[in-house]
Amino acid sequence: MDEETRLDYEHLEKVLQLYPFEPNNITLQSSRSGRTIWEVETNEGVKILKQAHMNPKRMLFVAGAHLHLLNNGLPITKLHKTKRGAFCIGAGEYSYVLYDKHQGKEIIYYSKEQLEKVLIYAGQFQRASEGYISEPESKIRSRLGKWHKLYRWKLQELEGNKKIALSFQNDPFSVMFLEYADKMLARGKKALQEIDEPYYSQWTKEVIASKGFCQQDFTLARFTEMEDTVFMKELHSITNDLPVRDLRIILNKVMKKMSVWDTDFAVHMLKAYDSENPLSQEQYRILWTELSFPHSFCAIAHKYYLAQKRSWSDEKYIWALQNIIALEESKEEFLQNFSDVFHTIKSGNGGK
Repeated sequence: MDEETRLDYEHLEKVLQLYPFEPNNITLQSSRSGRTIWEVETNEGVKILKQAHMNPKRMLFVAGAHLHLLNNGLPITKLHKTKRGAFCIGAGEYSYVLYDKHQGKEIIYYSKEQLEKVLIYAGQFQRASEGYISEPESKIRSRLGKWHKLYRWKLQELEGNKKIALSFQNDPFSVMFLEYADKMLARGKKALQEIDEPYYSQWTKEVIASKGFCQQDFTLARFTEMEDTVFMKELHSITNDLPVRDLRIILNKVMKKMSVWDTDFAVHMLKAYDSENPLSQEQYRILWTELSFPHSFCAIAHKYYLAQKRSWSDEKYIWALQNIIALEESKEEFLQNFSDVFHTIKSGNGGK
């Protein structure tokens, strides 16, 4: 063991001493994106210790939400408190949480049955999130009422990236990007106009009053299936926002895996969600606005022109752009048939 590793483990032991467990063995599981995960064998079973490069006040906001969901009966791993009753630890620019390890069946993006369960879980998550009052010291993150600002910022960046692309006329990525940039800008501007409708501000007020939150980074890696039930292994991050943010993220992720927008599959998933957390026609219109805004197209351009993915080859960037274009092109019919799709979603859920 080198000196740096030895010091790391000595630090971990000091952190673990704050918990009412006797650690027997510590094993590094992963370290990436500002997060490091250790598996800790204790006298009361295997635990997971997570270190996050995160303001402790921000971690307090997330950890408090974790306990709120747990107390409201959502299937989520138990978060452990320290000997003094704290549910997270701050050490400089790092934060720590300790929770139970759970290992069930892997959840995959290509399983219709599992995704139905995930969307049911998403509806349960949204209902269980309501009523969350964070600790006074928490650093809250919220996007409620900020969609106009976010949309405008992304559109301005897209316009800027278009100008950059025009100066690289022999760059294959830029050539393909320019072919679709104007169409995506037009869709984005239309979406920006749509959130001027009164039902957007009305739902924002309702969510503020309900004190609910979104998972924010809805990825299947944080879930497992245990006894035919979807179970959350970790709550990575949350934000106060409209529930359709989570729906937009999971729908786009699933469809990107398939490289095409499958309307029947999307309806199947939304039916599952709606069975637990039914949305009104106006609320679904806001989901359509979120799905029509070119979030993924903006994101891949952002990564490419800022060279954020240094490990990516030009070929990988081009493949990613092709995939997003195929998705957005095939999504058009779905977006243009709101009324029919909405009634199909509601046709199995008692007209909720």
